[in-house]
Amino acid sequence: MKSLKRSPLVDLAVTQLTEQLAAGTWPEGTALPGEVRLAEELGVGRSTIREATRALVHAGLLEARQGSGTYVLSTTTPTSLDSSVQHARIIEIYEVREALELQAAILAAARRTDADIAEMTRALQARDEQVDAQHLNPAAFVDLDFRFHRAVVAAAHNELLLTLFDSLAAAARDTLATMVGEQLLADIDVDTAHRDLLEAVISGDPLAAEHAVKANIDRTIEQAASR
Repeated sequence: MKSLKRSPLVDLAVTQLTEQLAAGTWPEGTALPGEVRLAEELGVGRSTIREATRALVHAGLLEARQGSGTYVLSTTTPTSLDSSVQHARIIEIYEVREALELQAAILAAARRTDADIAEMTRALQARDEQVDAQHLNPAAFVDLDFRFHRAVVAAAHNELLLTLFDSLAAAARDTLATMVGEQLLADIDVDTAHRDLLEAVISGDPLAAEHAVKANIDRTIEQAASR
């Protein structure tokens, strides 16, 4: 966020605004106070506030909406990984997700606890109930699907794997919901890969867990490639 073209006052304003965002002064989705108020609070001029907010828009923390104001997109500065994931193609995301979930499933089969098994079971049941609903809600289905997969990754008890999964899931959610809405995943009601994955993790069978992950994600990659 530093720039040789910015004045020290702008850099100071950027720092102060970033700290306030991180502290939760303005939650995600809320509008930032106007330039006059911010200028008074920070003790700088309106032009300084204008440049500082522009820098934070460029950094991905704020969003300027014409005629509406400036809104908080994120309270933390996106990492280079977040930026790369956001710009990746859906197939690239799923190829990486497959590698991640294969390792997670192997670890989960060895490390799962009773609490992990209970959460995976609840998540899969909720997913199945959405599939059986008279009118499938694509967004709701995708959220429940990710809940199940996240529970499996969480059962690996590796925080870095879980953080990476969350980043990939966030980037893939909208596209996957569109695919469900277009009925590119029309066979989800007869899918057994998720049940197979749950049973493999519960029984502590890493090879069966690995096979279930591949059966599930390879199919999604094929469907994404056909779009």
